[in-house]
Amino acid sequence: MWTSLVFSIAVILSAVFYFRRIGVNFTISSLLLGLTLVLHGPLYLYYTRVWGPQTAFFEKILSAATDGEVVPALDLALALSFCCICVGMALADGVFGIRRLQMQDAISNWNLQTVRVSKGFSDRLEVIAAIGVLVLAFFIVVEHSIPHVVAYFQSDAGEFEKIAMRREFGGSRFYLLNLFNSNLFPFLAFCCFVALRERSIWLRPLAWAFIAVVLFEKAATLSKAPLAIFILQLMVIEYLRRSLQLRLGAALIFIAVCVMLFGAMTAIAVREVSGVGETLDFLFYRVFMIVNESLLEYFAAIPSVLPHSWGRQFSWLANILQSDSTPPTYLLVGAVHRGVMGSTTTAMFIADAWADFSWVGVLVLSLFAGFFVRWLDVELIVKRGKTAATISGLALGHYGVFIMLSTALQTAMVTGGLILVVPLTMAMSCAIKWRPSIQDPPGTDNLTRLKKA
Repeated sequence: MWTSLVFSIAVILSAVFYFRRIGVNFTISSLLLGLTLVLHGPLYLYYTRVWGPQTAFFEKILSAATDGEVVPALDLALALSFCCICVGMALADGVFGIRRLQMQDAISNWNLQTVRVSKGFSDRLEVIAAIGVLVLAFFIVVEHSIPHVVAYFQSDAGEFEKIAMRREFGGSRFYLLNLFNSNLFPFLAFCCFVALRERSIWLRPLAWAFIAVVLFEKAATLSKAPLAIFILQLMVIEYLRRSLQLRLGAALIFIAVCVMLFGAMTAIAVREVSGVGETLDFLFYRVFMIVNESLLEYFAAIPSVLPHSWGRQFSWLANILQSDSTPPTYLLVGAVHRGVMGSTTTAMFIADAWADFSWVGVLVLSLFAGFFVRWLDVELIVKRGKTAATISGLALGHYGVFIMLSTALQTAMVTGGLILVVPLTMAMSCAIKWRPSIQDPPGTDNLTRLKKA
């Protein structure tokens, strides 16, 4: 079909843009475009043309659409999203006056810089870590989190029983605590980790204690991904202390660690899966196939069964329009294909963009996503350089990208912490005075040094 050709051309052009303009590195924009190409590029074609048609659920999904044009519409939506993400990144470079070589120089010069950690940063971090340990320990005790975590990880229950445990006992019953456990506390834990590795914090046991309680809070979600991702983020931070460039050897190590971590989490959470072969098959389906299956569910259900919401999902917009807000889309889509209202379906951000605002949503939110993550790179890498705060900000931005590729963009901005990356970095970096180097005259900023380099 002709939409396959359009999709393939968009993937090829995006890949060319990625390798020539963005590069394979640990910038936030590289992670967004690179993971999107990996998860929804050729593997999307494999799911919709090979893997999916062999399963009964694939046909059930397609049967929900009355016009039968689900796959062609999804082909075009993904092609549009790829192109708009690239355009958004290029637009950000133009708006902020960043040339391709300038960003490349900033990434290369990162390797030559030492991690800057001021005494004021360390002093503030000790106070924050002390308060954080007390606050999180209080909620861990009050909410009886330890018995829930022990019961979950020691239980021999099946996958659906584990899901029921997660819904009943996972996370906190306090919204703000769940929110801070997702963005603020991990950012501060990253700052503690960098300060520990740079030996710039005096109360080392306190910093380790804070990292430990944040790690426990990730486990208290009773879910596989948050705990594994947090451990991976600490590994990435250790790598970022030296370089932003991702070399082949390091990439292979990260892939191997990912497989081992998520394999271990799968063995704990899904007792039905046993053996290396079954575990790898399960991981392949959950990581690469289900992300495209979820997209297909959205485009099959909307607008054939469910109409576009046109903003009714946002309570504040519904109040302005004086209309009633509707149940979350992930519940409605799950109910369409499974017949149960409690079942959920989440997909990358263009799924919710499609559900809310049709083609306009896919175009605008993809442009915004590309523009915003590129702006984060400019702020952190080009303007500020290698500091403990910027390394932590990059790690938080990486987490926001993971959330963006599994749920709505507004969720990635708030819960994933993308909107907090620059404010938190600035807050932890405030009142820092750097002693100018011998080569640079007083007042020379990092951007000027990069231009000179």
